Amino acid sequence: MSEDRIESLRRAVEAGPDDAMLRLILAEALLADGRGGESLAHFEVLLQAGALPPESLLQVGAAALEADRLDLARACLEAARQAGVVEGVAALQRQVEDRVAERSGADRLRVRADGADGAAGGPYDDAGPESTTFADVGGMAEVKKLVHRMVVLPRSRPELFERYGRRAGGGVLLYGPPGCGKTLLARATAGECGLPFLNVRIEDVIDPYQGVSERNLHQAFETARAVGPCVLFLDELDGLAYARHKHRGSEARRLVDVLLQELDAIGSDNTGLTVMAATNAPWDVDEAMLRPGRFDRVVFVPPPDEAARADILRVHAAAVPGRDGVDAAAVAARTALYSGADLRAVVEHAVDELIEEALATGGEPPLGTPGLLAAAGRVRPSTLDWLQRAKAYVEFANQGERYEDVAAYLRTREVRRRLARGE
Repeated sequence: MSEDRIESLRRAVEAGPDDAMLRLILAEALLADGRGGESLAHFEVLLQAGALPPESLLQVGAAALEADRLDLARACLEAARQAGVVEGVAALQRQVEDRVAERSGADRLRVRADGADGAAGGPYDDAGPESTTFADVGGMAEVKKLVHRMVVLPRSRPELFERYGRRAGGGVLLYGPPGCGKTLLARATAGECGLPFLNVRIEDVIDPYQGVSERNLHQAFETARAVGPCVLFLDELDGLAYARHKHRGSEARRLVDVLLQELDAIGSDNTGLTVMAATNAPWDVDEAMLRPGRFDRVVFVPPPDEAARADILRVHAAAVPGRDGVDAAAVAARTALYSGADLRAVVEHAVDELIEEALATGGEPPLGTPGLLAAAGRVRPSTLDWLQRAKAYVEFANQGERYEDVAAYLRTREVRRRLARGE
């Protein structure tokens, strides 16, 4: 089609953007003329409006795949299924799955610069030793001591373990309320070992297309083995290894089976690979994950203690005017059971009040202890809901006493008082 004809169609679509037939003719003309990017933009408008004919769905999906528009290819594939299209659907789905698999290697999985907010760093191939250490983790003295003995010592003093015939290896599962520093602790463990830290989150693995999640998980381990020695961290383990006896379908069960194979290094070599994981719901993790050689070390990460809370408050208040006048210890004493995320919310609430005051007065009011205490009164500790669930589990479903450390924590006076009040 001539350029003049295409230009006339463009003007007609601009004049009548709701004319689906004109837009379809323009999109097909652009595609035939080799202008895939522009044509796909029009096809996408038609698809979203439900005006793309069923007979065009697979053609557009194939064009989208060629242009590396996986999102549009998948949308066309789903629309074709809903429209009852049969011929060609399976072939396009295989092409989409193959493309996803190609992209699920080192370029898909990224070293996270901050496990808390998910900021991405460079590719695994560029991963250097982690710089975060236990010195950057406030409080948690007992937990750090335990992890140091489990993970760091076998690498720093291998001769000592060999002398006593103590087997090194196996995974470490960190569990506890959300926002209490499990990911930071795992990062710091890698830093203490002088190893790269590879953070694999659930969205890096889970995919709606059959078989892709399993390939993604396998690729994560293969990448870690290539980078190793390193610490491979699996976040939200309950999402990757949900107890198989609770599954109704077979797809999630296959993912658990693949993870077990990777942990057991069936057909692979996990030498130099330290696997750590975190979960908020350890009771939902498949029991097979907790056998020796897999995640045989289960560590409870409680809400930060008073000293850790003071350190966290100082960090979050560091950029706020007047922070030097804040008595972080006094605020920490009034924020028992607050997670690190809760404490950040306390500081943000106090800062919001300062901004409102600054807008009203034109001044620059400083951050003060009274403002933080008032903000703390408006923030409910998010750990309370988790502790209530953990209390029920420990009381009625902890026959193996696997979570006795949680039970001991729940028996502390402050926890019993807060839970009894139902705050």
